[in-house]
Amino acid sequence: MKKILKRIGLMFIAVLLLLVIALTIYSSNSYTALEEMDDAINMIDDSSVTFHEDNNEIRYSVTDPLLNIIFIPGGLVTPDSYKYLAINLALRGYDVVIAKAPFNLAILNPWIGKEFLSDSLENVVIGHSLGGVTASMVFNGNDKVSAFVLLGSYPIKDISDKDTLLITAEHDLGMDPEAFNDSLEYVNDENQIVNIVGGNHAQFGWYGPQKGDGDAELETIIQQDMVVEIITNFLTE
Repeated sequence: MKKILKRIGLMFIAVLLLLVIALTIYSSNSYTALEEMDDAINMIDDSSVTFHEDNNEIRYSVTDPLLNIIFIPGGLVTPDSYKYLAINLALRGYDVVIAKAPFNLAILNPWIGKEFLSDSLENVVIGHSLGGVTASMVFNGNDKVSAFVLLGSYPIKDISDKDTLLITAEHDLGMDPEAFNDSLEYVNDENQIVNIVGGNHAQFGWYGPQKGDGDAELETIIQQDMVVEIITNFLTE
């Protein structure tokens, strides 16, 4: 009996190691932030924002924040690819934390972002692509969350009890339009859909062209600034 249990244990460890190796190889192809994003950030006066980063998060904090924003990255996209969006939202008066996902795949963490929920502020969850899908699974029915913002994404769980903003892009070929339309049953009738003319899927982050995506007619910084403005208008209504 002990030999059988030992063999089962060794087999389990071997399978686990193979899985980790496979995920490591798979995630090694993740999209990473472009240097031009850092150049754009360096042009910003961020003296009013406190920056913190560790193994779990990238955080931008401000004095007397209006809201707490939790950002869930897209699949196989490094979290630093959303720094420009995050710092500009922080400059609008919000605490912003970008959650780091195992192997850059939020779907692998069924609790992703929950540790960043505030007990004293309203919480808004923003998700890009697979990050938005995952966010709807993790935070649906959570009383601490007041709103969702989905970038090139859609919910697969009922979030109709929350205010919802869905931002799409004209040349986004990374999101399934049929799945998007079907997902509208999971949001309430007061949801807002804003389409960025000339934008694409990848430019909701700042990591360069994405395989299978359409060609944007806007510079990345223009789409990013539009996203910040659209989100801010939604949150201040």
